[in-house]
Amino acid sequence: MEASKELVQDVFLSLYRQQSRLPENTVLENYLFIATRNRIYNYHRQQLLQLRKEALLRENYMPASGNGPDKLELKELETKLRRKIQQLPDQCRTVFLLSREEQLSNKEVAERLHISVNTVEQHMRKALRILRASFNDELSMMLIITVIAMM
Repeated sequence: MEASKELVQDVFLSLYRQQSRLPENTVLENYLFIATRNRIYNYHRQQLLQLRKEALLRENYMPASGNGPDKLELKELETKLRRKIQQLPDQCRTVFLLSREEQLSNKEVAERLHISVNTVEQHMRKALRILRASFNDELSMMLIITVIAMM
């Protein structure tokens, strides 16, 4: 229920931001229907991707024998990741969080921040390069991907 309210609010916010760029002959009802439908599809696609990532992590890195990292280790890695994200340069961190936390596309991030899509891509590459340098082994990288996806 809460997600549906947020999706609809997002559609209206997008309409408000783009109203000056819409063609004059735009039928508002059609625009709202299509925009809402697309937001719903994107939301469900993201939820499915999240479930797949979590399943992959459980299958590959959380063996039943208990040899995998315990909750304390995972919490420490998550804390370290959040600290590293906060240390990113301001614009880089903003782009990274909009992309990963709010799961916006590069185009949507660019529109929200009034920068080019190319600039968004450069900030993302820089953020991921910095985070990769902070975490060396494969398990940490999988945790970074999973934790980012869960934010």
